[in-house]
Amino acid sequence: MESDERTRYVARTAALAGASTIVITASFIGVLALLEGEFSSLGGRIPWYLVATSLIFLATIFLLEEHGADGVEIIAITAVVTVLSFLLIVLAVEGVNYARTHPDDVFVDQLVLYFLAAGMFGTGIGYWGIKHWREFTGQRQQAGQL
Repeated sequence: MESDERTRYVARTAALAGASTIVITASFIGVLALLEGEFSSLGGRIPWYLVATSLIFLATIFLLEEHGADGVEIIAITAVVTVLSFLLIVLAVEGVNYARTHPDDVFVDQLVLYFLAAGMFGTGIGYWGIKHWREFTGQRQQAGQL
């Protein structure tokens, strides 16, 4: 790998890891909001969450199709990605709303640092899972496929 290519790879990976960690951290705060009963005004935002999730659904199908995955694999992976995306979107946005409206509940006793650490662990486990999921399903990665 050349120096410029390596730099771009590191930058992309760092940006993805940073974004993932922020979303997972916000999702953990969303779980706190759920436990505190702060999801009462969720109804008006559900259509927006569904639109965002449908965009991820389409992008996943197109990406997998482009990489030559077979039909069963495409729909199975897309189903899992779509459900997880919906949950992450709802929890992350509600977590941000909760942190904005109840900062004393979130930024107390360094709770947000625990959530941030858990978010980083979640990012690492997610990255590892994406790279090695075939090892657990008995499938081997073939050239040109995911």
